[in-house]
Amino acid sequence: MGINMRLFNMSRIKSLLTSSIAAVAVSVALIPNAQAKLSIKEGEDFPSLKVMDFPGKAKVAASKYKGKVVIVDFWASWCEPCKIELPALNKLHKKYGKKLVIIGVNVDENIAEAKAFLKDHPVGFDLVHDKGMKSATALGIEKMPTSFILSNGKIVKIHEAFREGDEKKIEAEVKKVLAGG
Repeated sequence: MGINMRLFNMSRIKSLLTSSIAAVAVSVALIPNAQAKLSIKEGEDFPSLKVMDFPGKAKVAASKYKGKVVIVDFWASWCEPCKIELPALNKLHKKYGKKLVIIGVNVDENIAEAKAFLKDHPVGFDLVHDKGMKSATALGIEKMPTSFILSNGKIVKIHEAFREGDEKKIEAEVKKVLAGG
């Protein structure tokens, strides 16, 4: 059975999270031919994303997000900073597994390249595929990785690019959101 296009609707997740916390982090590296700047800002609602299931990975279920921080991370196999960022996010996933959900949004045109990348940089968190970079383009993402941290469906923090040490900043923000801040 083929991969079905599905709607990753933060509004639906937001309704599931009435009194809980959601965080989304998106990773940063340059996207070729990107023209726009980010179309969303901190404090705004995170929009719905149209993404596909990632081949060979479990389907992403909205029920997993209830009462947890969620990090949504846009990444690509051609992204050098992603080689550092994805393992750092995987450590956070292991450390906060019961409270934190991470969704890696891959933007590779060729999914085989993403799969090969993951053999060298395996992750245990959820993955989806942004075929044709439709969601990344709609959001105006110019860098890979780019991260969005959300609370109750609203953007708390946006991270563009990833440098050594940024994992500490992201973890501090996750702790803050988990603490209700």
